[in-house]
Amino acid sequence: IAGLMIPQYRQNMATRQQKYPDTDTFHYYNANPKNRITGDCSFRAISTALNQDYNQTVMEMAELMCKTGYALNDTKGEDAYLKSNGWVKHSQPKHSDGTKYTGKEFCKEFKGTCIAHIGGHHIVCIKDGKVWDTWDSTDGCIGNYWAKG
Repeated sequence: IAGLMIPQYRQNMATRQQKYPDTDTFHYYNANPKNRITGDCSFRAISTALNQDYNQTVMEMAELMCKTGYALNDTKGEDAYLKSNGWVKHSQPKHSDGTKYTGKEFCKEFKGTCIAHIGGHHIVCIKDGKVWDTWDSTDGCIGNYWAKG
């Protein structure tokens, strides 16, 4: 029986995936190589969208922080990093009547891959019409977003 025991972090991951099952606009995914649930949403979102290693993203953003003085999770730091990788920042999308898009609405209309602020202070990767993250934030409103230029 001991050989069948699942390490605690794997149990937590399975439980979290059960809490946040995949939907038509959400896919459970944790880019954190230690599978931690922590305040690293910008690193998870950016590394996922750029299809690069999480640790590479952290190291490159840390190098940029040393050069610019902007904190790793500061919007100006994210902007600079994404711009240096050929991504373009777009203003918050709105419906023709001026109302904001929810994550679910945006996922259904946006084609491609982007990195978006959602629900205030959270950042996610949207690709294949779904938010790729450790929890489903698609009820939140989409803010500014970045797409490959």
